Amino acid sequence: MNSSPQYPKQSVISRLKHVGKEMVGFWKQSPRFQKYTKRIGIGMSVFFVLILVIWFVFRGPIVRWAWNKATQKLANKNYTLSAEEVGFSGLFTVEIKKLSLDAPKPTEAEFTDSLGYFNDTLFNQVSKERLFACSNLKIGINLLKFWNIGLASFATDNLNIRLINLKNYSNYSGLSGSENNKENKKSDKKDPVVALFQSLEKWVGKSPNRVSMNNSEFSLWDTTGKSSVGIPKVEFNGDDIQIQVKATKTAKVKKSHLLPGRTSGKGKEDTTINKELAFQIVGELDKDDLTGEIEILPLSNDRKIVSIPLVLNGLGFKKGSFEVKKLQESDGEVVASLTGGFEGLQVNDGRISDTLVVIDTASGHFDIALQSNRFELDSSSYFQLNQIKANVFAQWVNGKHPLYALGIYMPELRASSFFSSLPAGLFRNIGIPKATGSLAYRLKLELNDEHPEDVVLESGMWSSKDFKIVAWGDLDPGKINGPFEYAFYENGKEITRFKVGEGNSRFVPFESISPKLVTAVLKAEDPDFYHHQGFYIDAFRYSIAKNYKLKRFAQGGSTISMQLVKNVFLGRRKTIARKVEEILFTWLIEKQNAVSKRRMLEVYLNIIEWGPGIFGASEASQFYFGKHPSELNWGESAFLAGIIPRPKKVTWMLDSVGCVRSNWGKYKSLGKRIMARDSGSIDTMEFKVCILPSAFQKLKGNRRVKDTVITAELPETILPFVPKGFRRSSDLDDFD
Repeated sequence: MNSSPQYPKQSVISRLKHVGKEMVGFWKQSPRFQKYTKRIGIGMSVFFVLILVIWFVFRGPIVRWAWNKATQKLANKNYTLSAEEVGFSGLFTVEIKKLSLDAPKPTEAEFTDSLGYFNDTLFNQVSKERLFACSNLKIGINLLKFWNIGLASFATDNLNIRLINLKNYSNYSGLSGSENNKENKKSDKKDPVVALFQSLEKWVGKSPNRVSMNNSEFSLWDTTGKSSVGIPKVEFNGDDIQIQVKATKTAKVKKSHLLPGRTSGKGKEDTTINKELAFQIVGELDKDDLTGEIEILPLSNDRKIVSIPLVLNGLGFKKGSFEVKKLQESDGEVVASLTGGFEGLQVNDGRISDTLVVIDTASGHFDIALQSNRFELDSSSYFQLNQIKANVFAQWVNGKHPLYALGIYMPELRASSFFSSLPAGLFRNIGIPKATGSLAYRLKLELNDEHPEDVVLESGMWSSKDFKIVAWGDLDPGKINGPFEYAFYENGKEITRFKVGEGNSRFVPFESISPKLVTAVLKAEDPDFYHHQGFYIDAFRYSIAKNYKLKRFAQGGSTISMQLVKNVFLGRRKTIARKVEEILFTWLIEKQNAVSKRRMLEVYLNIIEWGPGIFGASEASQFYFGKHPSELNWGESAFLAGIIPRPKKVTWMLDSVGCVRSNWGKYKSLGKRIMARDSGSIDTMEFKVCILPSAFQKLKGNRRVKDTVITAELPETILPFVPKGFRRSSDLDDFD
């Protein structure tokens, strides 16, 4: 058949569609179609009416059956479930009034074993605590998906959950466990974190689309005491969510952690304060993919700050904003993409700083991959502190020998922006300097648990050629280039004050100090002093390795430059802010050549503490040996250099007659390094050191001495010991 304008060419499918449309149109116009359509409509209506009638007739017995089954199941575990009324409110909403769940009561023996004593009043109080109580509970049932019935709504009034977890008694442990563990067995091979995420995803997916909770309270009573969290309001309607949280806790704190008016008493819990946690969360949540965005705000308009003292004393912020862009399982791990930060972040904690620290904005973006034995923060992540922005990478791999890695990179930034972004209050001593040019920073840290001595540490701050300090902050390092007054503080109190330089008869110019003492001090404290710019990376590597092995902070890595900055400009109080100031100020002094190396060392040797109330090389030489600093030999110099880290513990390094102990590791190590440098030209007898009897008596005082007399000796053959990962023996700080 030939096509023509009257009969265009058509495919078979097009013709069939055309014929089908004509047949449907004809059928709709026919009386028979209208008749069948009417019958079907009537039939469906009758069916749904019948279903509703059946539901109204049987819903009561169904609820009572489910209630009795739950009650009996809990009774088998010695729990008592009760309610004043169980019924329906509305078409598909179950309402339970005065619902309660009582746990098995502890015996007097269990209570006594848990606390170590028996208190009748406390026992009666614990026995009366109800595990669960609610004045009104409404649960809306979603029957549209009859193949997967879920909750449409959930509402409570005055919900209280009280958990008790003592040593030999728990009011909720009996609720755990299932009669059918087939599902659990199937998931045993899954990574626990992935399995937990899948459970969370499943639970959130089945959670109701409408939630309303008023005046809820959750409490936990364990061996440390009782703590509770109140949630005045929870509202969730589709996507919008609002949560109010309020909690108080009474805690004992150290005076040294309080601002203002704290004292310096060590380890004394001498005051009690009430910590209050109060805020509200508003935002949107997508249940399907677990994404959303929230804001954390003060609970009421009269509150200016969201305070979170349960995390850190004095921690608070004006506003917190966070967004979960991705949260899902991928290739056997949980991956997340998070963005958020704080406005008006502030910390008022004595362990952080002596003054209030305020950060205008602190934010970041974090791409995370997580498993039970692995955590990785992708290098695309970053954090931003005001105008300072830096990429960050972190990794932890668990196993027989865990691996740790951390990387931070701050791209080139104008120096003026860098210094203006430093948090107010964090640099209360040195102030904020003004500078030209630009700065960049990079940190790389890698640690293997099997070989911590091979730790990788790279850290450096780079400056542009035009970088220059045009105005120092509150402190000008140039003051120590001439005579100045030095004050020594201990536990916040001034111990002594003296002039450094002309006008002080005990001041010793650098050229009048024995080169042996200078060499010994450099080898003990800072072997690369003349070559680094304030920081000795090898010392930091050794410090990290040793502290990791001992699982405590046992070794520092401060250079002489850092010690000088701390002693002269910042004081000895140990806070994070002071350490940050120390690092920054040291780098600036060295970078700008504000003070020469020679002058630094001269001041250092004239101010450091060399025993209780003994300051400077002149006093130390005269007190211990009755000599001028220029007359010290190698052994005496090594002794003085060895006691610098612990000047108050000098008697620990001496035997019962005032001679250096042969088992003093630092002294032996230092002697080996000195001998290795000038082997053959040093008499080993110089290292048999005893201090003056008068000095020993003053140091010893009334202390009972149980030491045996051991004469210090050095072996005939001295071989330098160089641990793996260090360039030379002089890199060592201490080998005990």
